[in-house]
Amino acid sequence: MSEDQEAQEDELLALASIYNEEEFRRSESTQGGEIQLCLELAKDFKIYLKGGKQTEYAVSFLPPLVLNFELPLDYPSTSAPAFTLSSKWLSRAQVKLLVGEELFARYDRLLLQSSLDLMADVVYCPRKMCHSAVMTEPNATMGICPSCQFAFCVLCKRAYHGVSECQTTAEELQSLREDYLSASAEGKRFLEQRYGKMVIQRAIEESFSREWLDQNCKGCPRCGTNIQKIDGCNKMTCTSCKQYFCWLCLSLLTHGNPYSHFNNTASPCYNRLFQGVNMNDEGDVWSDEED
Repeated sequence: MSEDQEAQEDELLALASIYNEEEFRRSESTQGGEIQLCLELAKDFKIYLKGGKQTEYAVSFLPPLVLNFELPLDYPSTSAPAFTLSSKWLSRAQVKLLVGEELFARYDRLLLQSSLDLMADVVYCPRKMCHSAVMTEPNATMGICPSCQFAFCVLCKRAYHGVSECQTTAEELQSLREDYLSASAEGKRFLEQRYGKMVIQRAIEESFSREWLDQNCKGCPRCGTNIQKIDGCNKMTCTSCKQYFCWLCLSLLTHGNPYSHFNNTASPCYNRLFQGVNMNDEGDVWSDEED
């Protein structure tokens, strides 16, 4: 055994004699171990965090700390020990001693909920006034709340619909398209099982259609019909309700003299009737009088 190894053994034996088994535990795989630390803070102990502004926090206690150390092969002759300081969560009993009954009850409820959230076979009742935990069978799509007896689909959280596919709203279709396109192969299979391939295909097609409409069309300011401008001036006619409107500012135009909007010096679209139009193209001639 080298001098470094002898020195390391002496130090580890010394630590074992100073601390009890709960305070010091020697590592079984490496030359090192861990020491349990419990620090008592001075009265009115505070810490300061600097960011956009300096913030002061009063600290009354710290959670138990664990000091892990490992002795290199050439310690102590050349290298220093490697230390890692970490903290452990307080036990449930320790929390109960530190806080009042109301706060502990809330902590206990959240602790139970976090434990349930980690269980794959537990979902929550979707009814707003219930939210009770519901145990489900493996690969089952139906959950029955033990509190309110509500039978629901565990996938879409609506009333149970048997073998029918989950119904989706327009907003959900857009979100579904984004989720599906960015999902892994396994994620895509799950979404296909949940919504059906036809629903996903519709979501993708409608989403692309919406993007095209947003980029190439404007809605009629009267009825909302999508209007595409291919050529011509900026006085538009809705194909649905026949309302005249300005393509630039979407203002409603009068049927008696729709072009006055572009001739009025107080209008934001004054003298902009042909803005964006290639004047080299042959086209109709507009006047202030409607045909």
